[in-house]
Amino acid sequence: MTFLSEKAMHRPSMMAILFSLCLLSPALTACTTNTTDGGAQTSLSVPIKNADILYGDKRDKLSTIEKIYKSNPQDQLIAARYGKALREAGKYKDAKAILLPLSKEDEIATFANTELSAVHFAQGNFGQAEKYARKAVKADKNNYRAWRNLGNALDAQEEYKEGEEAFDQALKLWGDEDKVPVMNNLALNYAAQGYTDKALSMLYEAQKLDPARVEIERNIRIIRTLNEPPEYRGEKKPLPANRPPEE
Repeated sequence: MTFLSEKAMHRPSMMAILFSLCLLSPALTACTTNTTDGGAQTSLSVPIKNADILYGDKRDKLSTIEKIYKSNPQDQLIAARYGKALREAGKYKDAKAILLPLSKEDEIATFANTELSAVHFAQGNFGQAEKYARKAVKADKNNYRAWRNLGNALDAQEEYKEGEEAFDQALKLWGDEDKVPVMNNLALNYAAQGYTDKALSMLYEAQKLDPARVEIERNIRIIRTLNEPPEYRGEKKPLPANRPPEE
């Protein structure tokens, strides 16, 4: 396993770049699961029209869901969709006003807390983002998006080992949706811990799944330069073709 050199680990400019890449916007929603082990989790039974919005990557148009919410203010699922749309529009104060009461409701708690963690992360309140992500996974331990939120929040606080565990859990639970973003975040987590070979292996796997993702190509190139001595001043040659190692 390749570790970063001591000099590389003390290069604040490069590590600052890596840290900024780790802070990817967690535009997440909660997931719905069916569990049978009797643990402390809930599973939402929702109409497909709500499930597509709450647990997938589809988004409500804010003006449309706002009208629906005003006509059905007592409907928790509609309220949750409205809170999510507010968060996605950057209206964080309004989103919190809608989501906070829902976070205490058993049937919607995992989703509301996942969204609240995303709100706090976007505002730079990483401790609060962690708090609400933990509440979300406590309400539903199979909420893979909440696990990803938790990983993001922990990484932002430089709690990389715990962040790695959260990302691992998210990947284990991830369904058929696009898992490249969480693979990217886990790779950056590995790199922040100094495991450059593991980071590159994860990024190469992500690149196979979606070769067009420019952020994966960018992060591969950044991580491959992390061990370059800071005093190096020679002529920089182009990096070789970006291909996974031969098996």
